[in-house]
Amino acid sequence: MLHSKKTSLNLAQAVKSAGQEHGSELSFSELCESHAIAVADGSDLRLRKWVSAFGHLSAWELTPEQIEISAQAMIDHGYSPSTVNRDIGTIGSLYKWAKLKRLSPRGFRSPSFGVRRYEEKIRRVHIENEKLDQLRTRSLAVKDRRFGCYVALLIETGARKSEILDRKWSEVDLENRQILAPSTKNGTPRILFFSEKTAELLQRIFPKRDPEKLIFEGRVPGQPITYRRLWGVITKEIDLGDLHMHDVRHAAAASLLRAGVTLGVAAQVLGHDPAVLARRYGHLETQALKKAQEASWKRN
Repeated sequence: MLHSKKTSLNLAQAVKSAGQEHGSELSFSELCESHAIAVADGSDLRLRKWVSAFGHLSAWELTPEQIEISAQAMIDHGYSPSTVNRDIGTIGSLYKWAKLKRLSPRGFRSPSFGVRRYEEKIRRVHIENEKLDQLRTRSLAVKDRRFGCYVALLIETGARKSEILDRKWSEVDLENRQILAPSTKNGTPRILFFSEKTAELLQRIFPKRDPEKLIFEGRVPGQPITYRRLWGVITKEIDLGDLHMHDVRHAAAASLLRAGVTLGVAAQVLGHDPAVLARRYGHLETQALKKAQEASWKRN
C-alpha cells in the first residue's frame, strides 16, 4: 500500500499567517444590513441612529469610547436606560454574529465589550388571569389563524418571542407537547412545554407541517413573521395597550413563583438568569415560602 508523503508543518509560520488574516471589508452600515437580513430580528430598526452616525466607518473601527460617548448622549437627550442598554446589547449581538460567520479580523474584540450598562428601573408586570384569557381568546379571531397559536405558546411556555418565532416544525413534538429551543439568549438549549389544548390547536391550524419550515414563517422563506402590528391592535382592544410581548414572559415567571416554585426551578423553566429573576421577583418567592411554612404549622 502506498502512503502519501506528508510535508513538514511549520506551526510557527501557520500561527503567524493566521494572525495576519484580515476581516471582510465591510462598513458598519453594511455589517448591520447583512446581519438584519440574516437574522431578521429588527436590529436594523434599533440601530438606525447608530448607522447614521457611524455607518461610514469600517465595521472594525468602531471603538468602545465612541459607543460610551454616544450612549451618554442618548441618556442626556432623554432616552431611557433600558433603551440605551438594549442598543448596546444589539451592537454586541451584531459583532457576535460577525465573529460566528468569520467576518471579523482574527483576534477582533467587540467594541461593546466592557461598555458599562445603565441602571434600569425594574419593570414589574402584573396581568390578571382574566386578561390573559381574553388575550388568548381574542387572538384566535383574526385573519391569520396562526396568531392564536403564537399567543397561546407565549402564555404557556413563558418563552422569549425569538425562542418561538425561530423554531422549525422539526423541533416540535406534538405528542409530548414540547418544543426544543437549541439556541437561546443565555446560550443554553431548553425545552418549551405547552398544554394539550394548545397541541390540539396547533394540529387544527397547521394540518400540514413541513419539518424544514418555520412554524410562523413570513412572506420571505426562512424568515419569521413578527406580529408587531397585530399584537398592538389586539392588546389595545382588550385594554392592554401598554403590554409588551415580553411582559407575558414576566407574567409566567410571577405565576410560577406564586404557585410555590423556587427561583432556581423557575429560572430553569424560563431559561432565565437566576440573579436577574431574584432581583425582579424575589419578593414573590419569599411570599410563597412564607405560605408554605405557615401551612406546615397548621399540620402540626
